[in-house]
Amino acid sequence: MAELKRISGELGDIYISERAIAQICAKVVSEQEGLRTPRQARESSGFLSTITQAVKGDGIEVLKEDSRLMVKMSLFAVYGVRIQEAAQKTITEIKARVRELAGLEIDDVTIEITGIVKQ
Repeated sequence: MAELKRISGELGDIYISERAIAQICAKVVSEQEGLRTPRQARESSGFLSTITQAVKGDGIEVLKEDSRLMVKMSLFAVYGVRIQEAAQKTITEIKARVRELAGLEIDDVTIEITGIVKQ
């Protein structure tokens, strides 16, 4: 993965990678009510369903095109949650947390709801 941001200082350089941003996003999703990454859905479901196995890892992809930073996520909704509200809250929180922790502005967050899981 390529570096997204390089910070130079007296003591050396700091590189922020796409993987670091993806981990921040996964942590934000884990703190939200009603949405789960594929990994979280597999761990909490108690059984290995076909649909949760179809998406590998956390289902989070961080892309940088020119000067735009984008996050694409394949997530699962918990049955009974208002998907649109949960997704909007998650998008807002991801943008704020990445700005706070990494000093990067995310231009676009796309959430694809891949399936529904039980709580």
